[in-house]
Amino acid sequence: MGGKLMWAVAGSAASKMARNYTRKSLHTSYGAPRLPRKARRQSGLGMMLGWAILTGVIMALADMFKEQGKDTVQAR
Repeated sequence: MGGKLMWAVAGSAASKMARNYTRKSLHTSYGAPRLPRKARRQSGLGMMLGWAILTGVIMALADMFKEQGKDTVQAR
């Protein structure tokens, strides 16, 4: 139980540090985004759907390779 709690605290701290670092690197000290205006305008529904499809493809490939690994181990 203590080990799981330790990992949860470590994961939460790492996540918070990553969010803070990302926020500081993507925004100025006044809170304005550092991306050029043209790049900010391109984030839309099409881009979101593209990322969702790409993520699904990557997850499907990972699952396929995992299953192939199981079959290889069972065949030996």
